[in-house]
Amino acid sequence: MYHCGMRQMEERHVANQIDLMVWSNRLDLLALSNFKGEVQIHRLHWQKVWNLSPPRENITVSCMAWRPDGKALAIGYSSGGVYIIDIEDKEVLDKYELEQDTSEEFNDSKNFGISCITWTARAGTLESATEYNMYDDASIFLQKPPTNSSNYKNQTTEDNVKTSKEIQEPTQLNMLLIGYGSGSIYMSIFGRYHYCTISLAQVTKDECGEYKILDINLSDDFSVMQVVYLDRVTNNLLSSLINTSVLSAYAEEIFVVANRHGHIIQLLSYLDQTMTSITEAWEHILLEMDTKMAYYATFVPEGGVSADLLELLMLGVPSDALEIFLLQELTAKGLKKFGNSVELSYSTIQKLVLKQLNIVGQHLTYYLSELRGLTRIPDRYKILGLEENTVTEAIRACCAFLNKSLELQQVIDVSMSNYKAFFRWLFVVIVRLLDEQTPSEIVKINQQELGHIAEFLYNFDNVQGENNTGTPDKPVKFNLERLGQYLQDQELTKIPDDDDGPWQKFLKDNSCLLKDNDTIFSMSEFKKFSLIQQQNFLKNAVRTVFDVTRKDFGRHFSVLYSMKCHENQTSVELDKTLRLSQIFDANEQRFMMAFVDPTNKNDICFVSTNIKEKSCSATAVKYYFSDSLLKDSNKGQNLDYQQNMRVLDVQFYSSEYLSILLEHTQNNENTIFIQLPLKIALENALDFNIKSKSFVFSEKNLVKNLSGLVDQDVYKILDKMNGYRIAVSGGRKVAVVLSKTYRKVRVFEMEIDGEEDEEETLDTTQRSNNSNSASDQQNITHEDTF
Repeated sequence: MYHCGMRQMEERHVANQIDLMVWSNRLDLLALSNFKGEVQIHRLHWQKVWNLSPPRENITVSCMAWRPDGKALAIGYSSGGVYIIDIEDKEVLDKYELEQDTSEEFNDSKNFGISCITWTARAGTLESATEYNMYDDASIFLQKPPTNSSNYKNQTTEDNVKTSKEIQEPTQLNMLLIGYGSGSIYMSIFGRYHYCTISLAQVTKDECGEYKILDINLSDDFSVMQVVYLDRVTNNLLSSLINTSVLSAYAEEIFVVANRHGHIIQLLSYLDQTMTSITEAWEHILLEMDTKMAYYATFVPEGGVSADLLELLMLGVPSDALEIFLLQELTAKGLKKFGNSVELSYSTIQKLVLKQLNIVGQHLTYYLSELRGLTRIPDRYKILGLEENTVTEAIRACCAFLNKSLELQQVIDVSMSNYKAFFRWLFVVIVRLLDEQTPSEIVKINQQELGHIAEFLYNFDNVQGENNTGTPDKPVKFNLERLGQYLQDQELTKIPDDDDGPWQKFLKDNSCLLKDNDTIFSMSEFKKFSLIQQQNFLKNAVRTVFDVTRKDFGRHFSVLYSMKCHENQTSVELDKTLRLSQIFDANEQRFMMAFVDPTNKNDICFVSTNIKEKSCSATAVKYYFSDSLLKDSNKGQNLDYQQNMRVLDVQFYSSEYLSILLEHTQNNENTIFIQLPLKIALENALDFNIKSKSFVFSEKNLVKNLSGLVDQDVYKILDKMNGYRIAVSGGRKVAVVLSKTYRKVRVFEMEIDGEEDEEETLDTTQRSNNSNSASDQQNITHEDTF
């Protein structure tokens, strides 16, 4: 006896029409999208977790998929973008933008969009994920980077993609598969590491084929993939079994590289945040200086600020305008505060460079060197598209960044010395102008300090502004000394003279060391690079390492069998109306597919493909339900004339049940929810020659009525629920039904056992009807804001 109890948990009316519904298989969470393009997460009892607006206006959600651990959600938008969202705080973990496909025939560009998303985990844990290996433990060699809280106090990182968040390494290999309307499939490990993009037309050896991917399903060991797709020319529904044994055979290698990639991308994000903090600290210095000095600069000729201050340094007597500025605008108290603020900002920059940029650079060099070691095992890692020369270039870029950070550190040391001497001298001048006594140790300025002050003043007037002019309303900005140039995306204007250093001399005398060397690098070409330019160069070098867009990965995949599932003889586009579901039964090693017959909405087309044997076998059949199924509710009626019930939706609940939503033949307000045991579906299916070139579901196919073969306990009449769509999850034992108005949902708990539960859930009593109407009224007064 097959039994499936259902207990209604919630019924809600919503403000905005619901479009898609997807259950998490790990947590009791339901992801919903509406016609406005918003995504909302609800708990089982309809408690809202969060609401996410679309990236731009007039964008809707095309498809959604949960990460296997339930902690992230992949959302595909109609614009062609895919966003990976953290469930805890709805932050963007990653995002991809689909490039438009260009049709050469018409010389135009058309965005076919995203048609499906699947996120699946490989069964079992990998050795590299569970076995401790001392050589893989980076913590032995690397010090942990400081937390973000140690960054500059004004740091804001809301715009950054949240890969810098502590990511727990997965113990299971999982893959995100994105199907496009252009017929290509994007594969991403963990949703972070782009493994490859394959063209279905290339894999099927039909270069002229124009396909739209409708659904993708991977076997539990990733060795076989079943793809259901539409031929956009004929509008026929097709299915292919693709040999993806490369994913299974190299699972360990893929896992290792994807984890290294995760570390590297996380470090680059951390680098972005640190650079933002350094830039903000520098801007704080500029702001302080602008506030104090730029006003004075507007009343003197160009170069007048440094000229007046140099004259004061040489002669000891300020001009009238400078004296008024020092005594009335700047003041001794203001100068002290000004000096302390600038010194604090410098110290902040110094700490960020020393404790964060250097540590992150060392981490990056370590992980990239590890990656280069892997590329030297070509029989295992070459198939992933990694190349030693690109990794070496990335290591070189990383070394150049570390070298530039050291250069910046030296510039900061010199700048701080100049600043301190400048402020102490200016303080003495103000005190003297006020005829106040000063301690003798403050008054003394040695020759070296005089040199610092003169150098500082020499660079004081490098004005940043249009035509180097300013007005009282819009004061000019100062490039006070050499630090600021490192924090701009342009070449350095004042290059430090380090040609006489011992290392440079050594390399000059032994130029043979630099020839074809992947350990000792020449940094001469980066001499004019600012720190920002050096960072961008590093990011581009790393991006090149993992760029597989130009590599032909399609050659690793081949079609085992292709099936013509349905011949479309109407002008209706199938993808707009087709209801289709796939599942892989790991115990029996078979793919199962069910879809509503597009030409006869009463029939369910069911296909099962067994891949356990080397030569795959398939069974196929059409099923329908007549209203003889409703024996108890049809008492007193003439059942001589049986009417077939229209199928509204199908979805695999688990590898044991197929959930079906049927239209009630006698009452338009009611809907029938069936949990069809797949054992019955499989036992009544007919063998089909998988090598056949004819359509699986032709007119000659046997059509079976399942009404007399199923037990009464497998269905439930949903009173006052004019259903339209369903979403089910066997993992969480839950289901949700959406009405035809798109505004009412009913949530159920499944597999309820016990006599009391059966009475409560399966009998359509007046008590449940009353409670439904009561909840309707309650929901009208407390309407959900979706």
